[in-house]
Amino acid sequence: MKPQYNTSELIKAIKRACSVPTSQLTYTDVDFVDIANDRLQSMVVPLMMSAREEYFVKYKDVASPADGVIPFPTDAVGAKLRSVCFVQQTSPLVLVNLPRLDLDVVAGVGFFNYATLAGFYIQGNDIILYPNTSVPVNSAMRLYYYKRSLALAAPENYGQITAIDTNTNTVQLNYLPVSWEVGTILNAVASEPNFLVTNESTEITSISSPSVVLTSVEGLSVGDYLSLEGYSAIPQIPVEAMKYLSQITAVACLEGLGDRPGMEAAQAIAEQYKTNLLIMVSQRVDGSVKKIMNPDGGLRLWTGWGRRGRGWSW
Repeated sequence: MKPQYNTSELIKAIKRACSVPTSQLTYTDVDFVDIANDRLQSMVVPLMMSAREEYFVKYKDVASPADGVIPFPTDAVGAKLRSVCFVQQTSPLVLVNLPRLDLDVVAGVGFFNYATLAGFYIQGNDIILYPNTSVPVNSAMRLYYYKRSLALAAPENYGQITAIDTNTNTVQLNYLPVSWEVGTILNAVASEPNFLVTNESTEITSISSPSVVLTSVEGLSVGDYLSLEGYSAIPQIPVEAMKYLSQITAVACLEGLGDRPGMEAAQAIAEQYKTNLLIMVSQRVDGSVKKIMNPDGGLRLWTGWGRRGRGWSW
């Protein structure tokens, strides 16, 4: 049988790490999952991002509006972007990376020739193209950002697909959560690394335990986990990061139990796991050196827009 990486297995790993007796009444399985989710979002994800190896990076293409104001993706970690590109509709497709402009520059401090300035600036939770009057309306802008991991679902809140009937959009599950009903919105995550979302949103239209009929089964495969929209049965991190996640969750649990010596011992192990994890996730391609290219150099495929004040040129 293949290894399983769901939250049921995560809970077992947490209990092993902190030697919590089965009879203890402080933490329920839901508590373990909630604490693990806190550590996932606040510690594991930032650690993976610090490796600067494009973990969690996704992109979203949006049409540039007439006013040049584009909201940040709602699922961006820390409302943070990786980069903003103009999609040049050529064959092959070319992406033009846009520079971020300082708000003081846009406001006119020390710069007057605004007609030749091209880029974007940040205001609140919006990306504002500048000057927006020179950007073709409804042209495509590509936003690269760090996508927030789905929240962790407790074992009683997800089911694994055991069979799919594509003719009737019916999926059979190994377990049907009692809270699910007609109209419940679900998403699906693959059971194998890298635990990608296989269906972002599908609605239950009929229930006949242990099967449900969905509005769409597109992308689904036997073995995928269905859970409430926004949740995942599996932490969406590399397998090698899961031991670190369970260990730092155990540290938090031991602190809550008032076991100071146990917490300090568990923390020491967590630090070793952290060091080892960074070794494994840094430099994702060992055999190839990352090449740094000059955006205005001759190796670029496009010749229109540049960083030397040439302005928008499509």
